[in-house]
Parts: sequence; C-alpha cells; structure tokens
Amino acid sequence: MSKPHAPAPVPRPLLKQQSWSPDAIRDEAWQRRKGSHAAVGLCRSKSVSDDDLEELKACVELGLGFDPESSDVDPRLSDTIPALGFYCAVNKQYSNSLSRSSSSSSIVSDSDAAGSSNNNLFCPGDDAEMVKTRLKQWAQVVACAVRSSSR
Repeated sequence: MSKPHAPAPVPRPLLKQQSWSPDAIRDEAWQRRKGSHAAVGLCRSKSVSDDDLEELKACVELGLGFDPESSDVDPRLSDTIPALGFYCAVNKQYSNSLSRSSSSSSIVSDSDAAGSSNNNLFCPGDDAEMVKTRLKQWAQVVACAVRSSSR
C-alpha cells in the first residue's frame, strides 16, 4: 500500500525588506496622522499640531506665498494646511503692527486687541502644559510670518 502523503508545508508569506529610506520616516508619520484623524472622524478640531506647523514652515521655506490680507482663505487649502488660518491671523497682526508707529502705546494696544479677539491663545481652564504648547506654536508661527515678510 502506498503511504499517505503529508500535506505540503504552508509557504511563509514574503516579508518586505526592512531597509531605511528617506521616505520611511515620512510614511510612518503619515500613517500616525492618518490613524489619529480616522479615530476623530471627518471633523477637524481648531487646535494645531506640531506636524501642522512643520508643514507650514516647509511651505514658507519652499517659497509658497500666502496672502494674509485676504479676508477668507480657500477652505480646501485651509484643510490641507491646518496652520494656515493661524498663520494668516498672526501675519496680519504683524503687518498691522509694522504699519503703525513702533511706540510702546501701539504695542500695548496690539496686545489688548489680541486678548479681546475670538482667537485667544488661552482659556481660563487651560492647564500649564497646554499653555506652554500654544505659546511654542504661536512663536513658531510668528517666526514664519516674519521670515516670509522679510522676503
């Protein structure tokens, strides 16, 4: 009698080589962002992440100009570059302060106007870490605005 044949071994799936490429870091960051946005759904919060600021800085460094004087930013562009609204608000305020005299009274009035606007950086219930993060982000956006206006 013939021997029963043993089933053929199941072939192992081919694994992709895990080599480093310059795109690997970007791809990993994209997957993280995609995953975090998928959990939130299609709604986007008004907060700006460090990744959003990096995208904005890269656009400014590439020479893309955004008109801070325009009253409304294209929503598709705003969805693509979430920090753009923040950038336009800061850049507009910076441009206004340059057009005025640089006396200390105008600086005080600028800070008063910023505190009374709807785009406050802080809310009364914010914890210290949130305040620190928002200040850091604000400083980065101001640096972008100054850099782009000096070109």
